[in-house]
Amino acid sequence: MRFRRTRLVLGVLLAGVTACSSSDTSRRPTEDAGIVPPPTGEEPTVPERTACTGLTVGPGTYDWTVEHDGRTRHYRVHVPPGYDATRPTAAVVAFHGLGSNEVEMEGLMRLSTLADTEGFLAVYPRGLGASEINHQGTDGTYRGWNAGACCGPAWTAKVDDVGFVDTLLSDLDTRVCVDTHRTFATGFSNGGFFSYQLACQRASRFAAIAPVAGMEGATPCNPSRPVPVLHMHGTADPVIRYQGGSNLGPFGGTYPSAEESVRRWAERNGCTGPTVETYQQGDSTCTAATGCSPESATASLCTVQGGQHTWPGFTDFNHGGTPHLDATREAWKFFQTRPRP
Repeated sequence: MRFRRTRLVLGVLLAGVTACSSSDTSRRPTEDAGIVPPPTGEEPTVPERTACTGLTVGPGTYDWTVEHDGRTRHYRVHVPPGYDATRPTAAVVAFHGLGSNEVEMEGLMRLSTLADTEGFLAVYPRGLGASEINHQGTDGTYRGWNAGACCGPAWTAKVDDVGFVDTLLSDLDTRVCVDTHRTFATGFSNGGFFSYQLACQRASRFAAIAPVAGMEGATPCNPSRPVPVLHMHGTADPVIRYQGGSNLGPFGGTYPSAEESVRRWAERNGCTGPTVETYQQGDSTCTAATGCSPESATASLCTVQGGQHTWPGFTDFNHGGTPHLDATREAWKFFQTRPRP
């Protein structure tokens, strides 16, 4: 298994990355009642939001907690300079890979840096490890998400991580002014699998997704609306294989290829037009299914020839990364033009 190696590589690459955070336990209501977590298995009713009142959180990085299924769950939020607490603001929710955490994900993606220049909220949830699942402490070994075909203790224990995200978003709505039409999901590896899971089960809230090195493993998958997908993957990924596989052992099940994952969403989104090339630079090429319904509900695949289990655009290219595709920036460009109807 290469998950542990990947975690150690991330630890080396992220050495020296620091994040200032503060705890803010204040709660202020928005103009609506926020999103109420639904009964298990049902999608929440998402309120329309044109403005917010009474919110006091300003720019900065915050570490917050919520209670879900008898456990304290953690998430980090970066609020950019220029944020207006009265105006609904786009949010990108980023899910870390197996064995990682929200701080490493923030450093890996550099999403907060982009959020500062583009003016959106960056949200980093934390998955659960085996000890936390079993109420035996806070050992973060193999923290991850229950994402259909992947991965680790959360997958084995069938943790209700979709329910956790409902609770997180409900809590987030009491703290910052989130645009419910411009809430997006991305993730790396196990987190990429989970972003697909959310597209399947929470299309009412997530406008579009951009998984990296993670496949669609949800069964069944019956989204309530077409969801635009931008999938990025390296052809030489030894952990989550580009061509699909059943190599996860006790960490997960059989998963489809990158091409099959995207093809499924092209079919769900009613894409009947030709596949066209939308990006090409060096080792990286992106294609998109067209003729979708609506047209913006494209299903796109960015392939990095020779790319390994890394976040494209990472500056340490000795570990199979690429300078030719900035996954963080491409995901945001994709999201900008695809708000939820």
